[in-house]
Amino acid sequence: MDTVKNIVGLDCGNSSFRTVLGRFDGSTIETEVVDQIPNSMVRTGDYFYWDLLRIYDGFINSLKKVLKKVDRIDSIGVCTWGVDFALFDRHGNMLANPLSYRNTIGEKYLNRLDEQERKELFYQTGILCDKINSVYMVKAMSDKFADICAIADKLLMVPDILNYMLTGVMVNEPSELSTTQIMDSRTRRISSDVCRKFNIPGYWFGDIGEHGKEIGKVQEHIKDELGIDYDIPVICVPSHDTASAVLAIPAKEKNFAFISSGTWSLIGTELDDPIINEQVLESSLTNEVGAFGKITLLKNSAGMFIIQRIKKEYEAYQERESSWNELDKLAESYKGDIPLIDVNDTRFFNPPKMAEEIWSCLKETKQVSGEPDWGTIIRAVYESMACCYAQTISNIEKITGNKFDYIYIVGGGSKNILVNKLTSMRTGKKVIACSKESTALGNIAVQLKYFDESLDLAKIRNIISCSVEMKEYSEPYENSGLVDRYVELAK
Repeated sequence: MDTVKNIVGLDCGNSSFRTVLGRFDGSTIETEVVDQIPNSMVRTGDYFYWDLLRIYDGFINSLKKVLKKVDRIDSIGVCTWGVDFALFDRHGNMLANPLSYRNTIGEKYLNRLDEQERKELFYQTGILCDKINSVYMVKAMSDKFADICAIADKLLMVPDILNYMLTGVMVNEPSELSTTQIMDSRTRRISSDVCRKFNIPGYWFGDIGEHGKEIGKVQEHIKDELGIDYDIPVICVPSHDTASAVLAIPAKEKNFAFISSGTWSLIGTELDDPIINEQVLESSLTNEVGAFGKITLLKNSAGMFIIQRIKKEYEAYQERESSWNELDKLAESYKGDIPLIDVNDTRFFNPPKMAEEIWSCLKETKQVSGEPDWGTIIRAVYESMACCYAQTISNIEKITGNKFDYIYIVGGGSKNILVNKLTSMRTGKKVIACSKESTALGNIAVQLKYFDESLDLAKIRNIISCSVEMKEYSEPYENSGLVDRYVELAK
């Protein structure tokens, strides 16, 4: 394929939704962020929601901006975060905006499961039981929103909803479905056992999409609004942002370790088939579906969400805006014993004041005393993230039998120089920082298969390798028992 293509990746995250234009010249993809709009949960009453109508409207306006830069849009793909969904009636109407996974109403249904039941669910699906998994929110909604569930006919994940709004076609994308814990990662199909256990109607799920295939064409009324008279295909891409980001790793080797660093840190490796055994379960790893049927064996860990919250609180304290470089300097200025927190402790999931919560934890564990210090807090977060990465990569090496020389970091967090250095230092491995636009780049690259059926995963990764700049971090190994201390702290 040597024809120039103008491909749009719609990339929606927790903190912003972005429209990225990918220009493919036959050998490389050049990306440009055309629009970036802030995104956040909306609280009304007791619950946090996502405003899907605002997101959809923002994307349509962003497509208008794209059309001011190019004569034609050749295709569109959509990816977002995982687990969140909305229900639709039999007429195709969305019954309510999606509830956010930051709500806690699903957690109590997970807590009702004993250890044996949790183990059975893991063995049925390959997915680790986690309070944010969609299955527990579905169960909560059957109680809290019984009237909505009674008339529901279909369940669409957030990117499925946006695809439906664009095309009028309902398709369930597999990488998103795997985050529900309702899909069996071995068969890549909905688990009838899980549906029976949680009284979930099987008819809520429709056709499962195939990566690189067309979902549908952009609807006529949207074409009229955009002022175009040609069809734009909307392509099924790995809609879970992690899956698209992992696809965009420019690795030449078959076995590699990755960290997809954004609001969450997804630490893992890519496999042909899931590994479902006691070691995986005890290591808190999960088998999510990735691009083209691959499996991403990974740990879903707290990521930049914690430090993003701290940055906002620091700015409010200083009564001015700050830069990430300023936060890094505060962390580097700390010279005492390294303080650590369990970044995945539920107390850091969504506290009213993140910095205060961290300082309280450090005082409770007798690692600090006195009044809160910003440098200490930030250093504790960065070091704890690096130790979590080191522990998880070590576990994955033991489980898979693969030894990794490199760790590829993709996503917005790949630009955090201090975390990259600490990760290299605490793991003793080289860190390769890749594109911060990896999610959009993977999204765009998969769309190329729609135009050229001969493209496989290796060929797509070769295109990506030619399209991105990488930076290597190779710090002297320096652990000093930090990772072991983190492991004890996190038990």
